[in-house]
Amino acid sequence: MISLLQLVPVVLCCALASCQTLHFYGQAVGGQMEILRKSRPIGPIVEDPATDPGLRRQLQSVERIRAFARDHLALPGEESYGRYADLGREHVTWVLYAAPEFSLEPKAWWYPTLGRLDYRGFFDERDAEELASDLRAEGLDVQVGGVDAYSTLGWFHDPVLNTFVHAAEVDLAELIFHELAHRKLFRGGETMFNESLANAVAEEGVKRWLRHEGRLAELRTYEARLVRRAEFYDRIERTRSELEKLYASGLPEDVMRKRKAALFGDLRDRFRELRRKWGGRGLEGWLTRDINNADLVSLATYQEHVPTFRRLLERCGGDFGRFFKEAKRLELPEDD
Repeated sequence: MISLLQLVPVVLCCALASCQTLHFYGQAVGGQMEILRKSRPIGPIVEDPATDPGLRRQLQSVERIRAFARDHLALPGEESYGRYADLGREHVTWVLYAAPEFSLEPKAWWYPTLGRLDYRGFFDERDAEELASDLRAEGLDVQVGGVDAYSTLGWFHDPVLNTFVHAAEVDLAELIFHELAHRKLFRGGETMFNESLANAVAEEGVKRWLRHEGRLAELRTYEARLVRRAEFYDRIERTRSELEKLYASGLPEDVMRKRKAALFGDLRDRFRELRRKWGGRGLEGWLTRDINNADLVSLATYQEHVPTFRRLLERCGGDFGRFFKEAKRLELPEDD
């Protein structure tokens, strides 16, 4: 069990904040305590004859994945995901991104011990939507989405959650490697660094894991997925470049607003082209809702520096131990 004393530093920070901030940190503490309260060791769950067979198989997969992370990826696989919690809801948190109407510079929030981050997370969807409404009223572009997992960065031993445990095994491995990378190396105030590093580690980790298990057909399928992922981000990057030029143009706002709408329309057309290329599947969410600056901000957060980290891993001869040491010293432009 977690001692409440471990939450004292957070509570003290709250005491110095505004009422709105007090509410934010209050819900954060309450949500984390719910997870800790509901988590149970995986071993007895797997051994219990009453456990659902599908859940048992998934938890056994988690044990293999975390062992691989520890033994082959220099990740702290022995410290997290040894417990399981059923929260009784679809997502663990809801995360909000925001940006001005005519800028791709993300709105940022400051957090004790973490510094400046480009998103706000809530355990209750209503809180996220309330803030989203306020920010939209201020004229900002906003995006809110459910999140299935997150890392407490070593503050606690993160458990497996019902929100992601039933994912396909490859997705489960990618998620666990991503979150363990955060636990291994995290820079306060550098959102793009953290998320890009975790994505690079997760993608390479999944490829090595599938190769280690001799699942070569699944490896080829996953590599094809990464190709599609790169094609998706290529379309996003083209639109980002076009929007940045537009926002720097100095044109009247009503003109920029029309051209902005046209550029996002072009992006949806590019997604339709990709969908046809991929066989008429995928990207449904991107084709059925409005896309705005906040969506592009959230995507850049996760992908901006992935190629840099891939090159760094190559320079380290594929050695993840060396990679994390070098990454810790790496200087990158952040959120530019």
